[in-house]
Amino acid sequence: MAKRTTTRQKEASQAEINLAEMLFVERGMSPQAIAEELGRNIKTIYKWRDNGNWEETRELLQTGPTELRKILMQEATRIAKGEQRLDKDGNPLRPIDADSLSKIMKAYDYMSKKLSPEVFRDVFVEFDNWMAGIEPKTAYQFTKYHKLFLQDKINQEG
Repeated sequence: MAKRTTTRQKEASQAEINLAEMLFVERGMSPQAIAEELGRNIKTIYKWRDNGNWEETRELLQTGPTELRKILMQEATRIAKGEQRLDKDGNPLRPIDADSLSKIMKAYDYMSKKLSPEVFRDVFVEFDNWMAGIEPKTAYQFTKYHKLFLQDKINQEG
């Protein structure tokens, strides 16, 4: 009988789970691709996805500022005309709280202006590849510091 060996992976940090979520939600990567990228078992990625409701977050994220502004304008027009809000079956809905919606939009605008570690990573990768074509030794040095910076940025967020 063959001996079965199991390898136990290290515990995931919140920063790693956040990175996996970002790859799924913002980049649209599949759980399989994320598992390969992070060196994790695909079942782990599915577990993180399900526990964190990533599908729901992805759907919400696809409702970008343009779509939200459109909804706001439609709601403003409805209010101006004195029309009641109705669901798809014609049943009355509670009115949208404009003050709360305004606060949410303000928070969204603030958050969308923050630079995430993933944005830095993408820029660094592009820069490092460009630099490697010009001066590989210098590119190697930059890459080392870029990785250190990204680790620090992830630790700050984690």
